[in-house]
Formats: sequence, structure tokens, C-alpha cells
Amino acid sequence: MENELPEIGYLYHYPRLDRKTENFRLDIFVSSTPTEKHFDVQHAYFFVKKEKGAMEKLIVIHPWTYKKNEQVCAGVVIMEDRNKEKKEAFSFGGELSIETRKAQSICVLTSPAPILNISDATPTQKFFIEELEILFAERRAAFQNHLVFERKFSNADPLHLYLASLKALIQKFEEMPHKDSQYRHFLHFLHEEKYRLYEARISVDLAPTLDEIFVISQ
Repeated sequence: MENELPEIGYLYHYPRLDRKTENFRLDIFVSSTPTEKHFDVQHAYFFVKKEKGAMEKLIVIHPWTYKKNEQVCAGVVIMEDRNKEKKEAFSFGGELSIETRKAQSICVLTSPAPILNISDATPTQKFFIEELEILFAERRAAFQNHLVFERKFSNADPLHLYLASLKALIQKFEEMPHKDSQYRHFLHFLHEEKYRLYEARISVDLAPTLDEIFVISQ
């Protein structure tokens, strides 16, 4: 019912990789009235693509009366409750739709690439996200004009961006002359993900590199 408060604050959906028509999804239920039965999302923060490809932070509150569809850029998604406690996710970009009901505004982020749960991540998964952020920061620093970078970044295909990032990290950690146990464990994690994608007939090796993505995207 439209008048009912959300039964949950947020929900991740994980598709089977071999089903090409299914997407990763994160549903966020934003309400101004806390239930005190779960994590009550009062604000949801996204980085979205705006005019000429620039990136801008979008803050969704309830009731949402603005644009109902946005293109989300790669980066951290933040869910915040009334006490300023946060839950976070990491996406490689996707499509955001916002439906406003009487008691809640429902944000649905869909993407062909994984949407990673930062708040409940293992140490290895958190290290993976940290390394992704380093990759993207290095790319940004290589551009004198940050608007040009944002245009290319916001136009990058989410799945290609994910595969290219995975490829770049495998190369980075394989080329390290001395690998301690943490780095060896992380490299094993990366290869496991590569193999999992291979099993679903998604090739990391055949995917574009980060260099190619930032050259070919408009």
C-alpha cells in the first residue's frame, strides 16, 4: 500500500551472470518517518551525469518531486539515516529511477556491473574498493581538464569499466616484485573473479583497457 512505511531500508539484488538480460540492482527506500525497526534511510546520495557530461551529487529525500530518472556515475552511493549513520555501496554506474509514494520515495539503481556492498564487505572486498578508487583517482589526475575526465568517466559503459578495472588490478598486482601474503591473497581474489566471469562467458582479457575506455568514450 502507498501509505505503508518501508519494511526495509535497502535491498541488494544479485543476478545470475549467465543471464544476460538480468541486472544488478539496489533498491533504497527513502522516508521522512523512521520506523525504528531497521536502518531507516532519510537521505540517499548519488553521483549523476548532468549537462555536458559533468558529474554532480544528487541528494534524494522524501517526498521526491524532481526528475524521476538519472544516469548514475561510478562511485560511492551513500544511504544516511536521521542520526547521520551511513550505509554505503559502490557502483560502476547505472540507471536510477525514483518512484514517489505517500510514505516513501523508492530509488532503484540498476547496472550490468556489480553493485558492491561496502558496509558489509569483507576486508578483501574493502581493499578491492579502495584499489578501484585509487585507479579512478589516478585517471582523474592524468587530465588537466577535469570536466573532460568527468565527461569520459560518466559516459563509460559500467560493465566495460568494471572489466577494465579488474584487468588493470590483476596486471598491477602481478607485476609487483615482492608480494606479501595479503597481496597474494588479493591477487587470488582477483583471479577468482576473473574465472567466475569466464564461466559466465564474460571475458576480462577481451574487454577494453582503461586507456581505451577513456580514449573511445565521448
